[in-house]
Amino acid sequence: MNRFTQNRPTAASVIVFLLPALALTTSFGLMLVQVLMLLAVVWRWNKGAFAILRENFRTLSWFLAGFVGYFLVSLLRVLIMHHDGKLMDRPSRFLIALSCIAFITYFKPPIRWFWKGLCAGAIAVGVLALVQRFGLHIDRVEGFTHHAITFGDLALAMGLMAFCASSHFRGTRWASLPLIALLAGIAASLLSGSRGGWIALLFVIVPIIRYGREWHGKLILYGYLLALLLVGVVIVVPETGVADRIGLAVAEVHAYTDKGDATTSTGIRLELWKASWLMFVEHPMLGVGRDQFVPALHALAAQNRIQQSPALAFASSHSDALFFLATGGLLDFSFLLLIYLGPLAVFLSVLKKNPHSTVVPLSDDVSGKRAAALAGILLVISYIAFGLTDVMFWLMMPTAFYVIMVCALLGFCLQVNAPVGARCDSNGVA
Repeated sequence: MNRFTQNRPTAASVIVFLLPALALTTSFGLMLVQVLMLLAVVWRWNKGAFAILRENFRTLSWFLAGFVGYFLVSLLRVLIMHHDGKLMDRPSRFLIALSCIAFITYFKPPIRWFWKGLCAGAIAVGVLALVQRFGLHIDRVEGFTHHAITFGDLALAMGLMAFCASSHFRGTRWASLPLIALLAGIAASLLSGSRGGWIALLFVIVPIIRYGREWHGKLILYGYLLALLLVGVVIVVPETGVADRIGLAVAEVHAYTDKGDATTSTGIRLELWKASWLMFVEHPMLGVGRDQFVPALHALAAQNRIQQSPALAFASSHSDALFFLATGGLLDFSFLLLIYLGPLAVFLSVLKKNPHSTVVPLSDDVSGKRAAALAGILLVISYIAFGLTDVMFWLMMPTAFYVIMVCALLGFCLQVNAPVGARCDSNGVA
């Protein structure tokens, strides 16, 4: 039986379903699935589980340069510059996540299970946010992440990725599922109050229209406009508190620029940005050190170059670019660009190599690859938008989410190119 059409889920199918389904609905889901994938590919190491990385090295070169290079540079900083060894925790995730590509290309779970898990996870996250906000009366919902901004950003990213499954469910009774997942992710993001994440909704318009409309027609555009309408409704409804937070942010910006008030939420963020830029200017190549942000921040305050404000209690810049520049200089910043642009280049190449045809219907393989590539593009662009006002690669949860999801989507993009000998047996991983 063809492995792409069989209905009985294999163990590998269950794992790729659980990956997005448990990502935000539990505190352990990402770690559990990553461990399972890693153990599976180590078990099949001698049978070519990692062959896809070698055979597609040229295609993946910039992506590997970002992920592997960041890990190696981090290791050198620990060994040579005597940085705290605990700082290797996050960089190691970039290396371990490569097992996701190997797992998916070797065991070949059908992508439909990933889409089902992604839609289920996004919808569950939306329900969780509604329960926390209106049932438990939590002003800024945070799910199981214990961080409202992280929860809101990742929920939005899940909703956007799930929306790309529209082509897979089209013509079935589940055709509306991806749109519901998108709306649920947006709702969770709005209820979290993570204002910076909403910028992503504007950033992703171009790829959705450019690539999504090619095989969805106007349906995907209408669906996205409906999602934006939901944003407008939520902002208008006073009970959500979104309008108040937007107005408060504007007022805080004026308070900082006019009066130098660095005691508000926005003022603190602006003061941290100023401090981070000063650190970079003084240490442009290597930064102040990844574990030296707090001492450097207090040193600037002691020199009266920044204010004695609540900003001194923070341990990051609240901006990915500025944090990488401040703590790692141009060296680390170059790897941040590769972490973004490396996967983006692969996803774009998949769309170009598998163009939409209005004459010949797309095969399931090609359609699946295009949908996975578009989801990857939306994920990367969303993280770029999130990183403008938060440090996504400083906290463990958003770091793990990005590297695992990017590698999973790359695995599906490369899946049909896997070695002929790489086959999933009748029981999946087992």
